[in-house]
Amino acid sequence: MSSVFPLLTPTKAALQSLQDKMKGNIFRNVNGLFAKYLKGKPWSVVVQNKLQETKSAKIIRKLSDGVPGIAHLDVLVEWLAEFQTLFFTVDQADFCFHSQPLSNTGNTARTGIYLETFNPKSVAGSTQVFDEFHHDSSPVMADDDDDILRFCERAQQVFKIHSERLDLAQRPNLLVRALAGYTLMSDEEAGFNTFVKRLAPGSDSYVTFHQHDKFHLRPELVATADYIVGPGTTCYVASTSTIGEPDTVIKFSWREDEEPTELRLLQRPHERNAWGVIQLLNYQDLVNIANLRQGLHFPQTFVNRTFLCVATTPLGRPIRQFTSIPELLEVLRDLVKALQSLYVNARILHRDVAIKNLIIIPQHSADSPKGVLLDFNFVLDHDNVRPIEPMVGSDGFMAIGILSEQRHTYRHDLESLFYVFLWIAIANDRVHDEVNDILKSMPKTLRL
Repeated sequence: MSSVFPLLTPTKAALQSLQDKMKGNIFRNVNGLFAKYLKGKPWSVVVQNKLQETKSAKIIRKLSDGVPGIAHLDVLVEWLAEFQTLFFTVDQADFCFHSQPLSNTGNTARTGIYLETFNPKSVAGSTQVFDEFHHDSSPVMADDDDDILRFCERAQQVFKIHSERLDLAQRPNLLVRALAGYTLMSDEEAGFNTFVKRLAPGSDSYVTFHQHDKFHLRPELVATADYIVGPGTTCYVASTSTIGEPDTVIKFSWREDEEPTELRLLQRPHERNAWGVIQLLNYQDLVNIANLRQGLHFPQTFVNRTFLCVATTPLGRPIRQFTSIPELLEVLRDLVKALQSLYVNARILHRDVAIKNLIIIPQHSADSPKGVLLDFNFVLDHDNVRPIEPMVGSDGFMAIGILSEQRHTYRHDLESLFYVFLWIAIANDRVHDEVNDILKSMPKTLRL
């Protein structure tokens, strides 16, 4: 047993901020999680047989009786070690456990429990699933958010959450059953992204769209989510071969089913010969929340989202990382042309021109753009205009007319591009895209 990485103790301010973000996204009294994920599986028979074996009965009884006495990390380490001798000798077992103490207050012990996969073909081979064990003599209150918030804050450092509380004081054998189930789960059942695969330990991961287009992922991330509630956008650098230069971005995100899909809006500019915008190579819907939560009893409705993977090209670097003034001016020139082509040829307005949505293309031919537009989530197609369009855009880059609730025109996109130029000229730190983050690194006396 060993610590995987240190977990930071959440501050009061961090918990308050997280509580605001989690508002409306905490569901209490959701029944059926244990039954859905830990019963009726192909490996459930293996667990049941193991629990009923005569030679295992003594150990299982000792483990169950020992649950209420787990008050310190050392005791938990010994408990997990004995558990592993019972279940990790089973041929189907795919996981091992690690544990680490969290910040304990008073007489309440909190310990993080990690599960790590043995499967070298899964991208989960270098990741952990996170859960928490609390030892407390006081009863768990159904409407107590403190532990949930602390759990979610730490989960932001790991990325995987399970939310159903199991009362081990009343039913100590549940811990044995639950952990046994985790050891025998497949990666898909454990919640890993099985769309990403790898051939062997240390090799590049890859994704394959509809069993046809294959892209090899590189270790570096273009973007990653650092929040609990949101689309969870994560972007990888990729190429069509293991040795070729990366030229593709693989993007994972959760899309609301009611939203106009960015995929449709990405296809139209190229169908209409627009210049200077990213190109959609392929995409695949992977799973949706409704299916994941099927069989669970939620007390209220939830927003259904679809988890999808999208491949786009070209791959560039952020506009804030320009190498010279002439390069920046050439990129801005081509971005003006791209906005013009998008509007004139494709009859589309971008509506979210900002630092984060503009890239520089390092390798280009004489007639290809040096600057390219990204992110088509907020574009307006003039062939499909609603009577009232919502105000969209990024803070610090929205045109004054848009803030005054005017209808969006191509002039507003050009004005936003001018603000991009001003921010880069005055306050570019080559690291941040968001205005608030840029301002944090600026001198207090700067009047922006």
